[in-house]
Amino acid sequence: MLGGIRRPVLLATAALVIAAPVASAAAPAPVARAWILVNPATDEVLASRNPDMRLPMASTTKMMTALVAVERSRPEQRVRVTAAAAAVGESSAELVAGERLRMRDLLTGVLVASGNDAATAVADAVGGSDAGFVRLMNARATALGLRNTHFANPHGLDAPGHHSSARDLAAIGEALMDVPELRAMVAHRTAVIPGPNGRGRRLLESHNLLLDIDPDADGIKTGQTEGAGYALVAHATRTRLGVDLYAVLLGSTGEVQRARDAKRLLDWGFRQYARPVLVNRGRAMVQVAVRDRPGVRLVLRSGGTPLRATIRLGRPVRQAIEAPGEVVAPVARGQVVGRLVIRQDGRVLGTRPLVADADVEGPGIMERLRSGISALLP
Repeated sequence: MLGGIRRPVLLATAALVIAAPVASAAAPAPVARAWILVNPATDEVLASRNPDMRLPMASTTKMMTALVAVERSRPEQRVRVTAAAAAVGESSAELVAGERLRMRDLLTGVLVASGNDAATAVADAVGGSDAGFVRLMNARATALGLRNTHFANPHGLDAPGHHSSARDLAAIGEALMDVPELRAMVAHRTAVIPGPNGRGRRLLESHNLLLDIDPDADGIKTGQTEGAGYALVAHATRTRLGVDLYAVLLGSTGEVQRARDAKRLLDWGFRQYARPVLVNRGRAMVQVAVRDRPGVRLVLRSGGTPLRATIRLGRPVRQAIEAPGEVVAPVARGQVVGRLVIRQDGRVLGTRPLVADADVEGPGIMERLRSGISALLP
């Protein structure tokens, strides 16, 4: 029978600082009125300028249009395109009045082609009218806790009272990327939907040039109007780091500029992270006493597989040893006696068991006597 393990206590903490020169390098400054770079896993704003400034948002509006529609409709639902929707103008998915399309195809037209006609058709089908749908959009913005966003239409053309902020658009983008069917749509520069009345095909193309120049990017939405300038809500994942980031630019000066600035910002953001091995298997972590075995110390080593975790460079990584100050023999080699907890900025990066380094037999009669006498002596 294995010996008893007393209730674990915190024996020690230590800070391991893993840093690199790039961690302190200044962020690039996009040519835009407002911008932000966010890590959604930690809710940390890595860099920003005017992140809460209320600005026109152009067709980044359509992220909320798609989000509300997908939550309130069925993908195979057939929608009739009204004459009013087909006549909206400017950015278009080339819809024809009177044709009927599946909701999934209309949403592709909204997110890939940035069709104002598709956005209006979706609004009419889901909200009964533009005004009814806009009420749903604003209610969803309130539910997301957005403080600087108000919608006046479902497509994003400049209008009084139609505005958002870089921080709010990052939150909308995150909500959209949580919906698998929408996430799949925004990952591509082109898409195909049925042609008018089901005949032929329509090729849709997005203006998100970031998808052409950044292999880590997989969305999300561009926008451009006279009042808004050029806007972009971008997302990228660097799998080997285990990090994904959102970048938002409002009021950029052109399509190429916003794509290049977003890539520079995302690349800088990823350089703020690393994914090292923080704990190797078999590392000696602490020694604990053995009850009734005077002078005997048991080494506890890290067990399990090596712990690799994503860390923010330049910030301390702390390890805490949770183990009893004393164990009761017998203890078997490999027996779990405590655990090691690794944290950064208060977040647990991982844990590993602490296991006995060797077998420890129970005390003999003479050891029990010596231990008892020692306990009685002052």
